[in-house]
This record gives sequence, C-alpha cells and structure tokens, in this order.
Amino acid sequence: MTRSMLVLALGAALLGVACDDKKTSSDTAHTDAGATSADKYATADPKLEKALQEATDAGAAADNGPPLNGIFDPGAADRRHAKGVPTKVDMVSEGSAPQVSLAPAADASADAARASSYGPAALEVAVQMGRRAALPTLDFGLSLGPAKKDDGGPDWLVAEIKRATTAKDQVAQLPPGLDKEIASLDGSTIRIRLSPDGRESDLQTELAKGSHPELERLVRNAAEALVFATVPLPPKPVGAGAQWIAETRMPLAGLDVIAYRAYRVKSIDGDRIHLTLDVKAYAASKDTHLQGLPQGSTLEQFDAESKGELDLVRGESLARKSDMQQEVVMVFSGPGGPQPAQQPGGPPGNMMTAQVQSQATLVRGEDLRTALKQH
Repeated sequence: MTRSMLVLALGAALLGVACDDKKTSSDTAHTDAGATSADKYATADPKLEKALQEATDAGAAADNGPPLNGIFDPGAADRRHAKGVPTKVDMVSEGSAPQVSLAPAADASADAARASSYGPAALEVAVQMGRRAALPTLDFGLSLGPAKKDDGGPDWLVAEIKRATTAKDQVAQLPPGLDKEIASLDGSTIRIRLSPDGRESDLQTELAKGSHPELERLVRNAAEALVFATVPLPPKPVGAGAQWIAETRMPLAGLDVIAYRAYRVKSIDGDRIHLTLDVKAYAASKDTHLQGLPQGSTLEQFDAESKGELDLVRGESLARKSDMQQEVVMVFSGPGGPQPAQQPGGPPGNMMTAQVQSQATLVRGEDLRTALKQH
C-alpha cells in the first residue's frame, strides 16, 4: 500500500464522518437536543443511573454543565476536572457482606498495585464507523512495565507494542500491503500516569520511528482501551453489589472529555473480582481538530457511552481480562456554523455526523499464558 493510499484509507475514513450539507442523519436521533436528562443516564442498574446523575450534577450548579448536548460550556470542564488532575473516586455503596479490600496487602510496597500490572498483554481493537466504513481490526502484543527512572519511573505505566497485526476476523476485506504498514507500529508506546491506587492523570502515545503519522489514531484507540481496563481502586472494602464512580479527564475518540466510569461488583470468588462497567463521557469543549473534518468545523452534539465487564485480582489496578463495547455519536457544523433549515421545521443545514462503534478485549498476565496454552 502506498503512502497516498494509506492517507486516503485512514485520513478520510478515520472517524467515519458522514457529511450531509442539508440535514443531519436520523441515526443521531438519540443525541437530539430534545432528549431528557434521564435519557443521558440510562443504564441497566437504576442505582448506577442515579449515581451517575448525581456525580455529574454535583458540579452543574457552579459550572452550568454538562448540558444535554453532551458538551461542557467554555471553561466548565477545567473547573470541574482540570487536565493533569488524577481520577476522582466516589463510593456509591459498599455492597453486601462479606466485604474485601481491593487494595494491596498492608505489608505490600506502595507500588504493589502498579507493579502487579507489569508483564505481557494481548489487546484486540475493532472500530466501525457508521454502516459504511471500518478500520482494520488489530491485534496488539504488549509489554507492560514502568517508565525508566529518569522518565517518570513507576508513576508511569508504559505499554510497548511488541507486535501489531491485523486480526483473523475482519469486517471488510483489507487492502493489499496493509499488514506491512500495520507492522510498522511495532515499537510504539502508550504511557499512562497512574497513582499507587490506579487513578489516571495523563495519557500519552508515541509512534515508532518509520511508522506513518496517519496510523497514530490506531495507537490512540489502543491507549483509550487500555485506560478503560484500569480500575481506580475504591477507598473502602467492598462486597457483591458495591458501586463506585471514577471521574477522569482523558482523550476519547480524538476529543478531550471528562469520562464517568461506574463500577459494580458482580461477584467475588476468592481473590478474583468480577466487575461490570458503564461509562458516560462529555466533551470538554466545542473546539475540534479532528482529521477528516473541514477546518473551522465545530462540535454541536456529543454522546459517548461504553459498557463491559472486567476480571480484577485483589491488589491489582489493571484488569486481568476486560471486554468493552463503545458507541460515540458526534454532530458537527461546518465552517460558519449551522445554516438555516432547507425546509420549515427541518434540521439546520451544513451539518455532519460521525458514529463510531468499537470493541476492545484485553487479556494479560497468567490469564494470557493460560489462554495461549489452551490454543
């Protein structure tokens, strides 16, 4: 695949932006400004729905946000959760007895939860844009460890891509030569700044030398999936049914967002904790510089939801297994902002929509070794 073909395949289709200068897609109906506040928090668990509502509304009085369009007003996101501030954790309920602490043992080192994340991991990421386009489904072989001492040390979890390949199962036929381009990602790194109890405060990616810049979105997709596989540990012992919420400032789908991760303990089996996870995210501002969009475009509506399940071992802050599904819907106005509707009562013109669906599966540590033996 030539460089020009790569730019065309990953640049124009990277976000799956479906442009329509006359009307917005009917697929974005659930992000319409007429949606109710309850719609934004619909989850499988009414208690989590209420907790998410309370968590985001806690700053609403002072910050006047987040509004129904899913985008914070100017400056509100920085007041709510500034960049670089570690993840905030709020307990919702401690669950039923017996309750166990998810933190490392009292006699363990301060870095025990972070150090337990080190070792091999396998991550598969699939991304589809609307109904018409998809990125290649990729398998990443990762090596997890601390940053070098003079580059942040154990405060940074570093995931080095040892091997990047196209997965066996693909949504569509891949262009010839793409395997070689994907392999150029080998040596790329993902860096997550983590507190000893698993709270993120920064996320960075770096492409390997010789890898095309257009492939950076693929590494960022992997980075975002890895963040959702981390678990900010609750401050109290928990039992079955326990719930807590983590508020994180992070990149998501190419945008700066505040994400609310709602964890629920589904079951506890010895040192193994099975968690369900619901995520709601809100864009920090209307400003956007996404590849594939006309310069001067503005984000008008944003809706991002994720859900999945994780297997966590006591004393660790990175799941042994995680399986997450995500859907992001974005509505943009072109340069000059929304234009008058073509028909009375119709949607404004000069609008573009993007709908991104993704799935990410992580397996690491002894669980990965066991899986490899079985195959």
